[in-house]
Amino acid sequence: MEQTSVAKDRSDMLTRDEKPGSVLERFLGKTDHQLFWITLVIFIIIAGLGVMAPDRLAAALQVLQAFITTHFTWYYLLFTAACLGFSLWAAAGPYAKLKLGKDDDEPEFSTMAWLAMLFSAGIGLGFIFWGIAEPLYHYMQTPYGAEPGSAEAVPVALQISYLHWGFHPWSLYAVGGLGIAYFSFRHDQPMTIATSLYGILGEKTETSPWSKLANLVTAFATIAGISTALGLGILSIKFGMTHITGIEMTPGVTVFVLILFMAAYIASSVSGLKRGLKYMSLINLWLAFAVIAFIFFAGPTLQLLDLFTDSVGHYLTNFVTMTFWSDSMDQAFDGKWLGWWTVFYWAFWIAWVPFVGGFIARISRGRTVREFILWVVLIPSIVMFICFDIFGGAAILAERSGAVELWKAVQADMGSGIFMLLTAYPFGFLASIMIFVSLIIFLITSADSASFLVAMLMSKGELEPKAGMKIVWGVVLGSLSIILLQSDGLKALQTASIVCALPFTLVMIAMMVSMVKGFRKDRAKE
Repeated sequence: MEQTSVAKDRSDMLTRDEKPGSVLERFLGKTDHQLFWITLVIFIIIAGLGVMAPDRLAAALQVLQAFITTHFTWYYLLFTAACLGFSLWAAAGPYAKLKLGKDDDEPEFSTMAWLAMLFSAGIGLGFIFWGIAEPLYHYMQTPYGAEPGSAEAVPVALQISYLHWGFHPWSLYAVGGLGIAYFSFRHDQPMTIATSLYGILGEKTETSPWSKLANLVTAFATIAGISTALGLGILSIKFGMTHITGIEMTPGVTVFVLILFMAAYIASSVSGLKRGLKYMSLINLWLAFAVIAFIFFAGPTLQLLDLFTDSVGHYLTNFVTMTFWSDSMDQAFDGKWLGWWTVFYWAFWIAWVPFVGGFIARISRGRTVREFILWVVLIPSIVMFICFDIFGGAAILAERSGAVELWKAVQADMGSGIFMLLTAYPFGFLASIMIFVSLIIFLITSADSASFLVAMLMSKGELEPKAGMKIVWGVVLGSLSIILLQSDGLKALQTASIVCALPFTLVMIAMMVSMVKGFRKDRAKE
């Protein structure tokens, strides 16, 4: 009788252990099943539409995007200005010394490692892609009254680039990251975008339908944004590989390279923040600085210094005007320029707030509110000014001197800019190899950060999600990039994420209200 009971117990244990659900739970760890499956189904549908009708899907989304950028210009400008104002208030106001964590918490990462990871998530390969191309576009197609291609258009081109990559976008990231980090680390809440609403929703935060919707939008924006970035990043790497090795990247080779990238960033993500991502970000930070220093010292150094002073002066002098300029009389390119550039950028950065803000929050335990704002808004903005002056300034000066026909090259292939510029420099080929390696690492660290963040969301805000969860969403990111790159559906996915930016601004407004309430309550307890 006893043997029969033992055998039955063993049989029951085996049956329980072999159930698919239990195996899946062990592989994925703690899981928000509703969010997990809804997100997965949405992207399966998007991938299907992207394969079967990419042109129709892209056209429909572009009509919607054009409507938003045309009719909500005023709103995007005011909203972005409000986020910048909130960041200034948080850094200088009465709550600036509050900690993102308990009062005795120390920073989890060194300042240099923190900054390196912050840059990897917040900038990624976008700067290498646009650092040459954008200033050239504004130099040849300036909207602010200067004659295109003229000497007076040079500092104007750089001041516009500073606007699009400086204080404004980083303040958007700061608002998103600060709300999540503050309530997660100080109030022991899950590391999700919904946690930033804790000051309003209180203990109902996890169960509120608004919180669930916010987490869904975060997952969508992150996967859509990074899948697009992976696909577009491959285009830069494609040109770089051909330029350096002479090897043409056929569609088959492109897929193979993307699979290698997928394996690399999944391995990095599984190894954890304190190993793979931290060290790769540090390596890339120094590598990028080495290339920037090379261009600065090997190029027209004195002219770049003068141009930096001139362009920063233009930027600061016209800061308020540029912040609120809506082109109400439709003067710049028949009123289309603002929608093409500034409003598009604000929507693009807002779409990335869930990912970048969420990731910055995860690595910011132990910092004060003031320290967080200074390092997330002020320092990256100054670095961007320097980088755009060196990359963009050198590109414009090379174009003006006739050393390289960069404008023609960039119009033909956006990814060619940095490689073409370096052909005008001694040892430029060596610098091209360094840039190529930097592009690869930026691509890996961006995807690593994204898969880590999505895994956290799907794991109900766990700070260290299971390796299985990271693998699943790392594969989803890479697979989506491969499918849509081959079917020309990447543009549609990018447009979809930007369209989602408009409703997400309402979440960010709620975040700011939530933080003010949370700060006041915590200060009252002291």
